[in-house]
Amino acid sequence: MEPASSFFNLALSGVAVSAVALLYLFPRRRQSFVESYPPGPESPNIPTLDAWIQFQEWGEEYGDLVYIRENNMLILNNAHVANDLLDKRARIYSDRAMTNMMKLCGFDDVLSIQRYSDKWRGNRRLFQQNFRKSVNSRFYPTQYKEIHQFLQNLTDVPEKFMEHTMLLSQSLIYASLYGLDIRLDESVAQRAERTVLLLGRALLEPFPAFERFPWLRFMPSWFPGCGFQKLANECIAGVKEADTIPFDKAVNNLKMGTGTSLIADLALESEGNPMAIERIKAMGSTMSSISSFLLTITQHPDVQLKAQAEIDRVIGRDRLPIFEDRQSLPYVESIYREIMRMHPPIPADIPHLSTEDDFYRGYHLPKGCHVIANIWGINRDPNVFPEPNKFMPERFLNSPTGPYTNINSIYAFGFGRRVCAGRHMADNTVWLTIVSVLATLNLRKAKDDAGNEIDIPGEFTQTFLRHPLPYRSSIMPRDLQARDLILATAVVD
Repeated sequence: MEPASSFFNLALSGVAVSAVALLYLFPRRRQSFVESYPPGPESPNIPTLDAWIQFQEWGEEYGDLVYIRENNMLILNNAHVANDLLDKRARIYSDRAMTNMMKLCGFDDVLSIQRYSDKWRGNRRLFQQNFRKSVNSRFYPTQYKEIHQFLQNLTDVPEKFMEHTMLLSQSLIYASLYGLDIRLDESVAQRAERTVLLLGRALLEPFPAFERFPWLRFMPSWFPGCGFQKLANECIAGVKEADTIPFDKAVNNLKMGTGTSLIADLALESEGNPMAIERIKAMGSTMSSISSFLLTITQHPDVQLKAQAEIDRVIGRDRLPIFEDRQSLPYVESIYREIMRMHPPIPADIPHLSTEDDFYRGYHLPKGCHVIANIWGINRDPNVFPEPNKFMPERFLNSPTGPYTNINSIYAFGFGRRVCAGRHMADNTVWLTIVSVLATLNLRKAKDDAGNEIDIPGEFTQTFLRHPLPYRSSIMPRDLQARDLILATAVVD
């Protein structure tokens, strides 16, 4: 999930996974090798809804490697296997598939799904230089400010908690990268969101004629089979706008002396170097975990109370949590880890594409194989996580290693060289949001007019980006002291 590169790129990453649906429509050429392929279903109907659940069931039937020969697709439901192939053999498994429609819509400029190339390596290098763990403290002031604003929004208008969560995910990125307050210029965020919807349409709607006859792109839009052109043009314009408008605003603010930002500083350093400027723009165009936390903690008041007791004991009630508190709050850390385990934003990771033939465990894995790390299945391996469908933070708290393991053990961030480039910022953001909400707010089920609790179905979206569907809940400060702490941030920030 590249959950923290930026809202736009994170959302594009989630939408991009739905490109798998297109890939299913175009079977790969069968190859005649004497070597055996891994086991798998024959000519299966691959679901477009909750596909990760079907992938998990196939794993239970066929084993760690599930191969669908008709589509040249390999599904991995085991973390050890995923690391063996995607990390240890990253030279082979770091490419991405790119359909004609994806190219036409501008997806080859999106870091998370670019082809494995010099262009991708250059963009990735720039991103890692500015989002590696050692420099993440530069984002702390912005993270505190935006998360404190999130607490204020939940206190002032609690019934719009889902909108507040979406705003948080966007505002953090625009503030961190561009120095922009999108509450003052919501058109930037609205354009980005509209572009995401357009790209979703482009990827979910089949365009078999164009995939088979690429030369149709040169025909007029009224020509039979060319209806894709209007949508593609809108996508291209949206992607360019999402890159250019906030970039130009940030650079203009720097020149006018009204504000600085990471993007503007990098642009100043690269002035006169067009290629570097384009890479900086791409870096800026790169919710789900926080919204899953709000739902889950509302359904588990006992966990909420236990976490609040730990926070009160370690921090007290006179201040809000800070990053330096993290190592002293193992139960809160366990809640965070369990949320990331149970509710990965992208349950079936964006497919890796193999660039050459490979052999693993005696099986032949053909060149051009679409390798999907089924994060949903990996995180629900009963041999690793007993009672995997239960929300139990104690599984991390009481584990031999404890909850503070390496970030690479959080499989929601992906595998190998295509792991989320902004995972350290994402990790910090989600943790600080969780501990800040627990420290100050009570989340409960909403009640009807008769005072009876309204049940929460706990339903999630079923396409490739997974997040909770709307539901009702009650959110209010724990007490007057907590409310005062939240309101005081409006003055401090």
